[in-house]
Amino acid sequence: MSTSKSWELFSRNYLNLLDSAEGHDLIINVGEEPNVKSFRAHSTILKVHSPYFQRALSKEWVRVEDDKMLFVKPNVSPNVFEIILKYMYAGIIEIENQDSAFILNLLTAADEIILPDFIEEVQKYLIENRSQWIHEQFYTVLDFAFSQIIYKSLQDFCLSLICSDPPLLFDSEYFYYTDINLLTALLQRDGLAMHEIDIWNYLIKWGFAQQPPSSSSSSTTTTSQDPSEWNQELWNKFQKSLSPCIPFIRFSLMTPEQFREKVWPFKRLLNHELYDNVLWNFLMPERQTNLFNPRLKPIDSKLITLKHVAIIATWIDHKEKEVNEEYSSSDIPYDFTLIMRGSRDGFSQQSLHNRCGGIAKTIMLMKIKATEEIFGMYISSVWSNASSSTRTHDSFMFSFNEGRNSKKPVLSRVRAAGYDLALTRGQERGMDELEMFKVTQKPMFGLS
Repeated sequence: MSTSKSWELFSRNYLNLLDSAEGHDLIINVGEEPNVKSFRAHSTILKVHSPYFQRALSKEWVRVEDDKMLFVKPNVSPNVFEIILKYMYAGIIEIENQDSAFILNLLTAADEIILPDFIEEVQKYLIENRSQWIHEQFYTVLDFAFSQIIYKSLQDFCLSLICSDPPLLFDSEYFYYTDINLLTALLQRDGLAMHEIDIWNYLIKWGFAQQPPSSSSSSTTTTSQDPSEWNQELWNKFQKSLSPCIPFIRFSLMTPEQFREKVWPFKRLLNHELYDNVLWNFLMPERQTNLFNPRLKPIDSKLITLKHVAIIATWIDHKEKEVNEEYSSSDIPYDFTLIMRGSRDGFSQQSLHNRCGGIAKTIMLMKIKATEEIFGMYISSVWSNASSSTRTHDSFMFSFNEGRNSKKPVLSRVRAAGYDLALTRGQERGMDELEMFKVTQKPMFGLS
């Protein structure tokens, strides 16, 4: 008999034992009125699986009546406990029909009962099967993930979402209330797709938000933005807030000009050794090894982030219908090089032809001011004025209906009519930004 069949047999037998409660020596009353349920169980099985029950069911803690141990668990719902009990008996986790908020409650209970393997499996299920819900309730899940160390898989998943789409956190109100443990974990990521000077600027903003307002003023923002005006008490408070983060800022990835303008006014936040190392790196770069690994290079765009680039690259390679074949921000096989921006280069047809004519494999993005919608088009063939009205087979159109934060991008593999017509339609709908990108294969991914 195969191992899997043997396990199925064992699992079924133990479920039958739980259902029949034959030979049980434990009664557990779970929940609070009016939602209370009694479970009959076998203490040995629970003790084998859970250090929590090893202690809770010891002679020093448990109450015995009529040769049965009695245990009360009021802070867990019966539905949650029933799933955990089935896992301890039969190794099964039945959560497919449960809503996602319930599953978070399930993880909380499993953490208290100390079931690390169960917790890992449930996290894996959430990530693989409820990713859309995680996106929709991102800040709730982020808070939950960093509430306990054991939710490492959820933490990594949330951090990967931020790395590929930094505005998700950094441009939100939530950022200013971000837990220091979350922030330091994020700063250590090579995949955080931001320029280092931008990370520093956000960190300083976060530092200001951590300072309590002065009791002598009714203003909620009383700390001077000019550190030259700070007294020692303010420096101490600021240093206390930021000291866990400073070692993870990659100062050598900044330019000397950026460091002098943005970091130098706060140089007292850096310890002497770090400050000296950074200065020597700027003064004699040829003799220095880079102090830090580079971060993932962000796309030069006001409209999209690497999260969106990964989606578009998946569409370019027709992988959207393949299971687990979608690109992530760390394995995008293309470079998207900005060749035109409307707010910089103009929105006219002439500007479009001058900057983009004769180039193959291009992406057009347009943002509609009134709705924040982002519309796009990909054309693989060489585009020019003569061919602008020619529909190409290897092309597609798409939209991010909710703008940069869109949860459900829309793909249409109709033959794109060309950029001239798209530009006209965009102007008619109130477009306030336009970007054009040249798409090229990265050398490490081979030739296209």
